[in-house]
Amino acid sequence: MSGRRQGLSSVGGESVSSERVLGFLRSLTTYSRPFWVANLSELLERVAFYGMTPILVIYLTGSRGFENTSAIRLSGNFGLVVYGLAAMSGFLADLMGYRRAMMLAYGSLAGGYFLAGRTESYGGIVGSLILVAFGASLIKPSITGTVQKTCLDAQRSVGFSIYYTLVNVGGFLGPNLSGAVSRHLGVESVFGVSAGVVLLALFLVWALFREPPHDPDRERKSFAGFLRDARRVLAHRRLVLLFVFLTGFWSMFFQFYGPLPLYLTQDLGLSTTSVGLIISLDPFAIICFQVVVGYLIRKMVPFRAILLGVLVSSIGLALIGVYPSAVMAGIGVLVFSVGEMIYSAHFYHYMGNIAPPGQVGMYMGFAFLPIALGSFLSGQIGGPIAAYCRDVLHRPQAMWFAFAAVGVAAAAGLALLTFLSAEETPH
Repeated sequence: MSGRRQGLSSVGGESVSSERVLGFLRSLTTYSRPFWVANLSELLERVAFYGMTPILVIYLTGSRGFENTSAIRLSGNFGLVVYGLAAMSGFLADLMGYRRAMMLAYGSLAGGYFLAGRTESYGGIVGSLILVAFGASLIKPSITGTVQKTCLDAQRSVGFSIYYTLVNVGGFLGPNLSGAVSRHLGVESVFGVSAGVVLLALFLVWALFREPPHDPDRERKSFAGFLRDARRVLAHRRLVLLFVFLTGFWSMFFQFYGPLPLYLTQDLGLSTTSVGLIISLDPFAIICFQVVVGYLIRKMVPFRAILLGVLVSSIGLALIGVYPSAVMAGIGVLVFSVGEMIYSAHFYHYMGNIAPPGQVGMYMGFAFLPIALGSFLSGQIGGPIAAYCRDVLHRPQAMWFAFAAVGVAAAAGLALLTFLSAEETPH
């Protein structure tokens, strides 16, 4: 009898699970067409962007005659502009309207990608990358703003989960696509493919996207108001110190797009296909495990979780240097991704909690500031450290210990900031 009850209970449980799955699938049909068009276009944009970025330093050194150090520095400066502009591009997107902003962004991206693969002069390459950086920075607030406006309160949590999932799907597909394209058609062809992908995104927005309704209760801010709000954000001393220390974390992340492709191809002799696969392990792990990691650390104090994430990511980079092989590089990237998941699960939550009423968007925009500074720092230190380890020590894998040390120093700063602060929870 008990066995029968257990069987009935199991069947009932399966029925409940099936109903939940069906309910979730039905709920997806309640999201509007602008929501899906915007997110699908963002998926395409991420495929193009993350298809180009891992191959950029290989292209600059192999096809355009740049020295390794110069190529890595230019890559770091490129990230500085992308994420630095993101702090203010939300203001521009609101001013223009999301449809116009997206079309301008995708047009700028397509032109930048196309020119980057064809121009040979230093000035031409820098100019084309500025076009890409402007488009990439403008598209972020346009998509997230569309999600915010087109979702009801009950839909918004799942809506942003869909957005983040598609961003990481693009982050996984992009490097693998560019690796295959560069291997069969040449590195220059990657830029043409990226241009074609964002032109498809542009067509989708032009043909199918309609501007979300304007919120009459929302005050449209002037640029002077934006600057006043920015000063308020930067007057938050604890937040500024947090940004300084997190610059070290993001400098580790951007080594994946500067020294790592050159390390894998020049020192380990791997193909561009392998480069794309190894780098894409980071977004692949996030797609699979971000929700699980977020659940496991949900009760941690945000500052402690951020500190733990930085330490775990530092261990990941150090593992790449333990032994010069593709396997160790892949393991290091996967361990780094665990730290990134721990970090991201609490950092944006913390930023939202400390923001004053009416300034959440402003604070979330400035969350890109440590990313921008981290990209810049990675470009400044990545090339010289890699050159020293390769040419003086004759142990190129040792560069990863140095990059990990930056993360450890950042973690020490975070620990000191936590110790000195009387606040252990967000205020």
